[in-house]
Amino acid sequence: RRRLLQKLHASSDSSSIDHISLQRHFSFPLDDWQLSAGSSILAGHNVIVCAPTGAGKTVVGEMALHIALEKKTSSIYTTPLKALSNQKFGEMRKVFGVDSVGLTTGDVCIRRGADVTIMTTEVYRNLAWSANTGNIAALVSDEEVGIGVDLQQLERASSREDFSDLSSNSIVVLDEFHYMGQKGRGSVWEECVIFNPPHCQIVGLSATLP
Repeated sequence: RRRLLQKLHASSDSSSIDHISLQRHFSFPLDDWQLSAGSSILAGHNVIVCAPTGAGKTVVGEMALHIALEKKTSSIYTTPLKALSNQKFGEMRKVFGVDSVGLTTGDVCIRRGADVTIMTTEVYRNLAWSANTGNIAALVSDEEVGIGVDLQQLERASSREDFSDLSSNSIVVLDEFHYMGQKGRGSVWEECVIFNPPHCQIVGLSATLP
C-alpha cells in the first residue's frame, strides 16, 4: 500500500510539473483538457484533440510546437489551404518570432529549415511519403487535380533538401483532422498518418470527427 501511495504521489508531482511547464508559455489559464493533451504530448504520445470551434484547440497545437522547440527539434504545422497556411504563418511568427517560423506551400517557400514550418497538408503528405520511400515525386490524386493542385509546385515544395528525411522533425500538427476518411481529399490526411515517420508525433486538431 505504501508503494502504491508513493507511485500515486510521484505521478501527481510529475503531472504538476508538466502543467507548470506548459502554462508558462501562455498568459491565460489553460483548461484541464488542454493541460491533459499537453501532458500526453510531453509523454511522447500521439494526440487527437476534438473540441468545438473557439474552444482553444489551436492552443494545444502551439503547445506541441513549444515542446518540440524545447527538445531542440523542429516541428511542422499543416493546414488544408494555402490561404490558411499564410494566415497561420503570420500568427505563429508573433508567437515564436520572425526568425523561427517558415512557410512552405506549393508556390512559396520562406525560411527553409526554420524551427517551425507551416505548410499545406498535401506538402507534408509528400514529404512523409518521400521520407519513407526515397522518391521525391509528388503524390497527387484525381480530386487534388480537380481542385487545382499544381503538380510541379507540389513536387518542388516536397523535394526541399531541408526536409529530405524529416529526421530533425519531432512533431507534426495536422489541423482540420476531420477531413480524415472523407470523400475526396480525406485520403491526404490518411496518407499523412500512414507515411508519418515513427519518430514524429502526430497532433490532430478537429472541431468534429466523423
